[in-house]
Amino acid sequence: METAQKKEIKKDYQQKKTIGGIYAIQNTKTNKWFIKESYNIVASKNLFDFSKKINDCPEQKLKQDWLQYGSDCFHFEVLEELEKGEEQTRKAFGEDLKELLQIWLEKLQHKTLY
Repeated sequence: METAQKKEIKKDYQQKKTIGGIYAIQNTKTNKWFIKESYNIVASKNLFDFSKKINDCPEQKLKQDWLQYGSDCFHFEVLEELEKGEEQTRKAFGEDLKELLQIWLEKLQHKTLY
């Protein structure tokens, strides 16, 4: 690969937007919800999909129900996305995600949570 191509690929990667957010994994048998923040919402979704394919629970809190009811009873849903600011540090982005998580936990307090 030419040096110019490598530089262009590196530049594109560095300019790529970081999209985090809040997601839920719902157990459709028990209607229990697992809510979590993520620095990279796409990676979290990919991990969930991969975990279902290999029948390996992605979250320890879900493991007992995952084994009891099977992976097909779990559904992944993005509740809200949050874009990391260009000048925002990872720590500040994480704090924003934690605040957003608390808002969602309050919104969903009527749900049964893991």
